Amino acid sequence: MLRLTLFCILLASVQVLAAESISSSVTLERGPVNSVLVEQDGKRLAVYGASSEVTPKYELLLLTHHRRDVLCQARTAITAGASAVAPEAERELIEKPTEYWNAFTANRFHDYAQQSTKVLSHPLEIDRWVKEGNAVEWHGLLFDVVETPGYTRGAVSYIATIDDRRMAFTGDLIYGDGQLLDLYSFQDEIPEANIRGYHGYGSRLAQLVTSLRKIADAKPDLIVPARGPIIEQPQVAIEKLITRVQALYRNYLSTNALHWYFKEERMRMCGERVLGPEADIELMPYSLHEKTPDWVFEHATSRLLISDDGHGFLLDCGYQRVIDAVKTLMTNGLVKQVDGIFVTHYHDDHTDMVQAAAEEFDCPVYATTEYTDILENPAAYHMPAMTSNAIKNIKSLPSGETMKWQEFELTFEFFPGQTHYHGALLARRQDERPIFFIGDAFAPSGIDDYCVLNRNLVHKEGGFRLCFQKLRQIDEPFWLVNEHIPYVFEFSDDEMDYLELRYEQRIEILQELFPWDAPNYGIDEQWAVFYPYGAKTTSGESLDLEVRITNHSPTQRTFVIEPRLPEGITLIECQAEITLTPGQSGVLPMKLDVKAIPGNYVITSDVVTDGMAFGEWVESLVTVE
Repeated sequence: MLRLTLFCILLASVQVLAAESISSSVTLERGPVNSVLVEQDGKRLAVYGASSEVTPKYELLLLTHHRRDVLCQARTAITAGASAVAPEAERELIEKPTEYWNAFTANRFHDYAQQSTKVLSHPLEIDRWVKEGNAVEWHGLLFDVVETPGYTRGAVSYIATIDDRRMAFTGDLIYGDGQLLDLYSFQDEIPEANIRGYHGYGSRLAQLVTSLRKIADAKPDLIVPARGPIIEQPQVAIEKLITRVQALYRNYLSTNALHWYFKEERMRMCGERVLGPEADIELMPYSLHEKTPDWVFEHATSRLLISDDGHGFLLDCGYQRVIDAVKTLMTNGLVKQVDGIFVTHYHDDHTDMVQAAAEEFDCPVYATTEYTDILENPAAYHMPAMTSNAIKNIKSLPSGETMKWQEFELTFEFFPGQTHYHGALLARRQDERPIFFIGDAFAPSGIDDYCVLNRNLVHKEGGFRLCFQKLRQIDEPFWLVNEHIPYVFEFSDDEMDYLELRYEQRIEILQELFPWDAPNYGIDEQWAVFYPYGAKTTSGESLDLEVRITNHSPTQRTFVIEPRLPEGITLIECQAEITLTPGQSGVLPMKLDVKAIPGNYVITSDVVTDGMAFGEWVESLVTVE
């Protein structure tokens, strides 16, 4: 009872206790998802979802997009008899989520599409699917349908004149006075530049700008979003948001590692999509880069350090051809044996064959403590470009640990650059310039932060800010190695100043862009996450799960969860609340009783804290065998 009471108290903290009258016919109830009630001729229409009434009776329900954290309030109205209208472009995700989850469960590794998985666990019954140019007529009112992709690929908005006021119901297209709920939802492919979703930082910001201008052209008197306050000055808020996202994207391009990989023409194509034709685009010139020293063997995304007496130390192994190349060196007498493998990060092109290499060369595998678990238990995570091949018995080292190997001094570092779960290896050799092997964190044109879902956190002691600190702490000239680049390179003091300045400016933009008290909430989808993400069990067994939460806020917060369980799975026990200090992470464990028939199941949980409430925010995929 205490757990439920606290949950309700926190939920109430993000709700307005009394409904807000927009006009004589329209009422708004603010909450985790807004509920808009329109009354005509004694009938009721809702936008987004049901109100908090116990037995709502709606004739019609208008939905703007497929996300389950919004649709969680729609099911109540539909169950009570409302006819529902939803976007045609997102029909598959609303009507057939079971097919989505079965496919995703089978194919969730090696994911380069990078789309949100906040998809319904069960289908909704929709009566009409709509697209651009359609209109919904209801008791003398006309709701024009406008396709407004951005936050999701196929979202729509509804525009209607009610009580002489032109109103736009825009879903999650815009929040408040020119803000967005998050950035990671805008990750997507950029086909015209031949860039897949993994590298598509803020891709759908281009669609967002177009959609916002469509709404502006409709000249609404107010915008009623799915979440957040009514927007009383739509034109002002829209221009603020466009200005902010364009500033963000311009900043991103200025330090973008993809400039090295994909070159200037493709980067300008990316920029003009968001910034407009012939837009002024700043790209960092390439830093100094030279041929790699002979004692470093390069192959694919791996490097092999070779000692004077022919011993080898391997960095990463994503391909069988790397193993074959090292064996050829051994056959030719250039390498006697491999003494160890260091893994820089979990991405499949660096890890798919690490376990095979460890067995082939009978050597240990090293990583730092911060990301050992994701290497040993990849199925427990959902991250971009994941390998499915677990690495056994990793020698987990604290960051900063130093090891003498042959004539080398090796220093193992936690280095959360390209992704949060990332390390680096500083190799010092007598009479040689040290080389810092940084995985995929930097390139001669800047930083590898093109995939927001990699968790590029921006607090002072994390992410690239920590990486900058570690580069600054090396008090001698040194080279950098990114294993995708067949050179060593360095940043001058001026280049380091430039990178850090642009990054600090980025953080300032993000702080203005999001409504949260810390920008990490807007770029880190996994501030709350189920662990394990994927689990297998059998009917009749119990299953242990936990929700892991990071308090990114500058103040202490209490978080409360409410699990949502499918038929056949029940809760035995659950720690439902936790109080965390700023920057602290914590765990909320639960034990489940599984009586379900064989199949794939999606377990979700609400997550609530003061001023923030998200329905069915996190999920775990449970396969009952």
